[in-house]
Amino acid sequence: MKTLATMFGIFVMCNVALAGEKLREFSWSALQAAGQTVNGKIVPAGPQNPEESLAVENNSDSRATIQLLIIDQPSVKLPIYALRGRIKYEGVEGTGYLEMWNYFPGGAYFSRTLAGTGPMKALNGTSGWRDVVVPFFATGTPMRPSKLVVNLVLPSKGKVWLGPLKLFQYGPNEDPLAVAAAWWTDRQGGLIGGIGGGTMGLLGAMIGILSGTGRGRSFVIGLLVAMTVTGAVALATGIYALARGQPFGVFYPLMLGGGLPAVICGGLIPATRKRYAQIELRKIAAADIA
Repeated sequence: MKTLATMFGIFVMCNVALAGEKLREFSWSALQAAGQTVNGKIVPAGPQNPEESLAVENNSDSRATIQLLIIDQPSVKLPIYALRGRIKYEGVEGTGYLEMWNYFPGGAYFSRTLAGTGPMKALNGTSGWRDVVVPFFATGTPMRPSKLVVNLVLPSKGKVWLGPLKLFQYGPNEDPLAVAAAWWTDRQGGLIGGIGGGTMGLLGAMIGILSGTGRGRSFVIGLLVAMTVTGAVALATGIYALARGQPFGVFYPLMLGGGLPAVICGGLIPATRKRYAQIELRKIAAADIA
């Protein structure tokens, strides 16, 4: 088992390397704790927000440019780099976008998410959580940026939630905009999570009833082992999906639906065996008394 875990770890690290090198990750609460100004409301992770996010809103009909992040000395060493994260928005009027100003010794240049589709898609209307990428291609100069400034631009009313941002750098043969084809849609991922959770609940109730009455020992222990192994496989698959750049609707149901049974069922196996042994001892004691 330890050898398999090591091999899987090496496999995941190799795949992460193919997707670019992560230099830094920026958490909104960590930035605030460090004394930096955070222009928005920090929303903790929850049912509607899979990870901590920053909520920013424009309540007026006039254009608003909100500074989100300043990265001094980003330590970028390769000519291609990008900020990656996840974003959702509601009621955005006009065409909003994220922009990254890149400061070099010879001047400043910007990148903006104004594409019609993909991770650089502009912000308009309402959208659930999706990937967002703000890249920069400094292929024409040997210089590296001394500072990056990230802004959110909303031409009118609208509300935006932005998850933690990650700074990646890429080699000449890597594409920061390449997104792996999703194994299934977000809706299908929700169905998978719902069906899997319901099935786990029913199996858990069955295990509780049988173990509580001392019946079906071999079946219950076998079921717990099967659920633990299945959960571990699903968790490993979810980690692999995350490493391969699969969207949230793919890796999250696998990691959550796999991690919970792997931990819970795995932990219940010794306790359940002990429970059955206690019930058997009581039966033997009762038979001796009779």
